[in-house]
Amino acid sequence: MQEKISKLFGVPAPDAATVPVRDAINGLPAEVYPEQDKNYVFDPLLLKKMIRFFLGGAARRNLLFIGEPGVGKSSLALEMASRLGWPVWSLACSGKTRFAHMIGSYRLSIKDGASITVWEDGPLLNAMRHGGVFLANEITRLDAGEQMNLAEVLDASGTITVPDTGEVVKAHPMFRFIATGNTGGYGDTAGAYPGERASSLAFLDRFQKFQVDHLSAEQEMALIGKVAPKLPEILVKPMLKLAEEIRKNFIGRGGNLRVVLSTRSLLVWAREAESYALINGLKDPAREALLDTVVNGTPDEERKTVLELWDFWVANPSATKT
Repeated sequence: MQEKISKLFGVPAPDAATVPVRDAINGLPAEVYPEQDKNYVFDPLLLKKMIRFFLGGAARRNLLFIGEPGVGKSSLALEMASRLGWPVWSLACSGKTRFAHMIGSYRLSIKDGASITVWEDGPLLNAMRHGGVFLANEITRLDAGEQMNLAEVLDASGTITVPDTGEVVKAHPMFRFIATGNTGGYGDTAGAYPGERASSLAFLDRFQKFQVDHLSAEQEMALIGKVAPKLPEILVKPMLKLAEEIRKNFIGRGGNLRVVLSTRSLLVWAREAESYALINGLKDPAREALLDTVVNGTPDEERKTVLELWDFWVANPSATKT
């Protein structure tokens, strides 16, 4: 089935511009099909690249999203899949994640009253067999050796040999491997991302690499208008200004703040600020919501800096225009 790009993604496009949307695959649980976020905003250039990646125009079927926490790396993959009708199997990676967690394992089962062991595909094998997305979140936290176990999967042949069974599985033509990472696989020199590891260049060379950045202030203002429509503009502008300043001085960019105020956190802050306004006796709902969403638990100096910035911009609305 063909759908108009303008309708699917909420972006300007000619009526003749369409993309194929897949029907649900028989036998797969509904949980592997992500739900759409109607408020999601697509970056036009990234959207064009992603359509090529999903629908066969890209040179590789492996993609690494690089970006700061909360910019929407995983969300972009899920929102694309939800609109195009692609199933997604995901895995959160860490230093303890092993290749076996991706491909599957034997498990105990009961048959005719007796205990037996049966093989159960993991998320990677499921995506390869059925033609869906394997989403490896924070893949740059994996040990380099575990990353290189994926070499055959990431190569053009797209095969995998299951160690426990000896089965050789060839990837479905619609299989896509999407990974996310904060540092792009070159390690964390700033101390912003504990657990990040330097990846093998041979591993990184097998990926397309897309940078995902924060939305523009105008896009974030429009989003806040959707998720917290009762929040007055006199509060929204200082919120956006604070987000801009925190991001500019984030330790991952060479600054001195470890506080993260991503689009994700910004929208939660906006919703909470709108909700906290209903609490009787609360003098500054937006400030209280800022504490609960972003500031609480941060070191004292950083807490002080963030709150001073907020108080200044709320007291001086004209300063948010610069």
